[in-house]
Amino acid sequence: MGPLEGIRVLDLSNFLAASTAGRIMAEWGADVIKIEPPQGDTYRNNGPYMGIPIYERGVVGNPSYDNENGNKRWVALNLKSEKGKEALFKLLDTADVLLTNYRPGALKKLGISYEDLKERYPGLVYGMILGYGPKGPAKDKPGFDYTAFYARSGLMADAAPRGQDLLNTVAGLGDHFAATALIAGVNAALVKRGNTGKGDLVQASLFQAGCFALSSGFLSAYSGKAWPRTRFEPNNSTSNTYKCKDGDWFYLAGTAYDKQWADIATNVLERPDMADDPRFVTRKAVEDTGSMETQVKMMDEIFATKTYEEWAKIMTENDVAFEKAQHFTELVKDPQALENEYIFYHTYGNEKEAPFAHAPATIASNEWPEFAPAKLTGSDTKAVLKEAGYSEEELQAMVEAGDISEAVITVK
Repeated sequence: MGPLEGIRVLDLSNFLAASTAGRIMAEWGADVIKIEPPQGDTYRNNGPYMGIPIYERGVVGNPSYDNENGNKRWVALNLKSEKGKEALFKLLDTADVLLTNYRPGALKKLGISYEDLKERYPGLVYGMILGYGPKGPAKDKPGFDYTAFYARSGLMADAAPRGQDLLNTVAGLGDHFAATALIAGVNAALVKRGNTGKGDLVQASLFQAGCFALSSGFLSAYSGKAWPRTRFEPNNSTSNTYKCKDGDWFYLAGTAYDKQWADIATNVLERPDMADDPRFVTRKAVEDTGSMETQVKMMDEIFATKTYEEWAKIMTENDVAFEKAQHFTELVKDPQALENEYIFYHTYGNEKEAPFAHAPATIASNEWPEFAPAKLTGSDTKAVLKEAGYSEEELQAMVEAGDISEAVITVK
């Protein structure tokens, strides 16, 4: 029994961030009902742009869409029709949480903003993902994780090496940060509701998630450190990237320089002369003598003499923190990720496998549910609305009138 067993969530979202929040709540036991428009979530069609296949127009499987939408039930409502909206209100009668990333203007126009609903549903926890937040000059600006999280936060401009091209990010990075923030807020609001009976408005934004994630970076820049930088300007030479003889890179994380330098120089690099070099004996000495680039280049030459596996053995024996810079193709085979079930594989009906990540926290009493891929748009519309009291005759009339839809193939 998951910790959110008995919690009903209406997931009124498209694209990634709020949808991911719904998927996490489903993995923790909530009954999550995804509400799409009759034409479906636009993100159903995006997998091929990232090289991720869609199997038989989504009938067999849609791994990219499943990544944010597994383990939900599927309802399609036309919220522009009175009966479609009425069906949403009937579902809200039994809901604990509403998740949405619809823009505030659209929610207000539909009559389902937090202000519209808070009196009618006083116990409802209303969770919103915004692009830039509810206030300020950018509050109505469209936002994606590429823009509001990655670009505006400083990550895009200051994480790339100085003088080099900027790096394009991976789809969903900021969305998944924002989703976990929203989940934390929603679950806190559910605890409050348990004590007071009152719901609340929980808002997270992509830009807010970027500000939080990059807070040590902007604190460093505000305090005078120059950004962007190159790898010859690390905080410490022992906390930096290095390339091995076989072309593999790793991150050396000897972050306590003054405590660790002598040991690393002597036992890892096998250069006791560097341990005693007055330019390098302390972090302050490195800074005072302007020797950081010289030191990094010396270490570059040393690390280039052995393969990654050879260095990994030496660093492991000396209890030094390090990690190989893995590719995604290596990550999905990583035994640490697989044994802890951080990553798992699902096999579709056509025998094709796809790797997915479980929710970013493991709860001891919660066994991961069997992964259920996204169904076609509206696949559970009638079943869910029958639970809300509709008859088969009423539902069929609503289908024919375009108020609801069922089992629609939306993948092109």
